[in-house]
Amino acid sequence: MVNCFCFSKNWSIFAREMKKLMFLLMMAVWTVSSLAQEWAGVPENRFAVTVRIDSAIASEPQKMYMYSMVEREMQLHDSISFDSLHRVGTMHGTVPYEYNVNLLLQRRGPKCVPIVVKGGDSLSIHIGDEDDGFRLRYIDKVEGSPSTLEMVRFEQKRDSLRREYTKQRGMMQVYNLTDQQLDSIKVLMNKADENYQRYELEYASTGKSPYSVVDAAYNVFYSFRKNPTLHPYTEKEVDDMMNSLLVRFPDYPPMKALVNDSTIGNYMSAQSFDTWGELQLRMYSDRFQKDDTIKVRPLKVGDYIYIDPYDLGYSSVNEYRGKYLLVDFWASWCQPCMVQIPNIRYAAQEFRDDLVVYMIGMDENRKKWWSTIKEMDLRKKDLTQTDRPYEIQHSWAYDDKTDALLPGFKRLDIKTIPHNYLVDRSGRIIAKNISITLAIDKLKALLEKEKQQ
Repeated sequence: MVNCFCFSKNWSIFAREMKKLMFLLMMAVWTVSSLAQEWAGVPENRFAVTVRIDSAIASEPQKMYMYSMVEREMQLHDSISFDSLHRVGTMHGTVPYEYNVNLLLQRRGPKCVPIVVKGGDSLSIHIGDEDDGFRLRYIDKVEGSPSTLEMVRFEQKRDSLRREYTKQRGMMQVYNLTDQQLDSIKVLMNKADENYQRYELEYASTGKSPYSVVDAAYNVFYSFRKNPTLHPYTEKEVDDMMNSLLVRFPDYPPMKALVNDSTIGNYMSAQSFDTWGELQLRMYSDRFQKDDTIKVRPLKVGDYIYIDPYDLGYSSVNEYRGKYLLVDFWASWCQPCMVQIPNIRYAAQEFRDDLVVYMIGMDENRKKWWSTIKEMDLRKKDLTQTDRPYEIQHSWAYDDKTDALLPGFKRLDIKTIPHNYLVDRSGRIIAKNISITLAIDKLKALLEKEKQQ
């Protein structure tokens, strides 16, 4: 009995000592591992992004690149390759605090997918075939990043409010409106503008993601400071917003810069990629390199219109001698282009016996281009469909097989859209990049002059 007790007592001491030893060994392993990571330069703010893409986007081999621009410093974090067999891959990178990174597909799919990350995040993203052909795509099929989903919801809501304002503003530019109609539209436009601005203020005051919040706060603060009388909120509301920022995000450097000394310009806002950042990022991917074999020959006023007939399909702008011609380059994502569409349709109706309207789509997504044509009622209408018939010619600026910009349009070196040419009956360009309202007035004057001769 005594022997058993002694054995039991000794065993319990032995077990306790072994536990201590195991604990010390675990601490040693953890310490060595941490030191090894530190010595090897492995940062703690590392994140991972796993991407899965669908079959159509993976139908041809391509790469995805992952960039960021923090404090105006551009960094390529990682890249992965996709093909029809390998449609899932993981990339790694580091950011000093919560910020966005931009994913760029080399060939098909959206050109840019912005997401928001911070150290320790492990994201999973799905890019579907329905996302093919977009310049910028806010992906809401994301797991592991609440900040990305918050940014997506913020951008979607902001875009919908912006579109409503742009729609009403565009209505004010429709040709031949009465003063009463203009006044009614102006009321709706001002209301839409107020809703947009108030949403930014509300989000800046309540949002949880510091990256998206600082973008909204920046817009509110600097636009109000520039001209307070143009905005629907008061100085007290702006002050309350600014005072709440450091309370909610005391350790976020861009927020400190905005609140303390207004040097937010040293940091990049959520819209950075849409502005100058996009141009710089394009230099790092083969997808965006110019083809040096195409000799650039922009058209100017006084030239005779010529665009490669191959690039315009069965109908060519070069064939319409004897009639006036309006050639308009546009895209569904271009708000100024969309604003002009009612006036383009009006011109096609008003001058249907003397004018040919030729619209060339610059959408990279063919489905989006054609659906917009149908949605905006830009196809031919005869007397059985309307009492003001019209016909508009259409071409798509991209190759159906390769989705590359056709050589004839590369040669024109069009930097911005809307871009248009007004051509006289001899085929000579008489105006370039003219507003459609002015083009209508100019055509009326020319036709009136012809009647008098």
